[in-house]
Amino acid sequence: MTRENAYLTDKQIAVLKEQLIAEKERIANKKLEEEKYQLDRNELSDPLDEASVNTQTSHDIRFINRENFYLKKINKSLDSITRGTYGLCEECDGEISFERLNARLTAELCIACKEEAEHAENNNFYDKKSKSLGRALHDTVR
Repeated sequence: MTRENAYLTDKQIAVLKEQLIAEKERIANKKLEEEKYQLDRNELSDPLDEASVNTQTSHDIRFINRENFYLKKINKSLDSITRGTYGLCEECDGEISFERLNARLTAELCIACKEEAEHAENNNFYDKKSKSLGRALHDTVR
């Protein structure tokens, strides 16, 4: 396999690929092990119990969505290893260091581009989105 990114050694690529596969397996095993007991609405004794179950269900759905998004990023990273483009910044085509990839296996931007993107995001007051709710802040502050 020829790689466009000669910055990472074959050994480093193998280590990162192994970690990506381990993360993918961890998520798959977690899904298999999870057994949810959901109360029937008729079994709930009062509105407080119902509110508690609704809150827990909401949290569970949010975590499942985050895991699914992470799984998609893992698959994208594994595909980029196959294509030989893993470890290349999607913005500037610069090299992403092994240390950064080891810390964040699915990193798609080098440090400089990531800092620039975060700076632009933090300074965009008009279309700023709430990270937890996904809504534009100007929509909620009227």
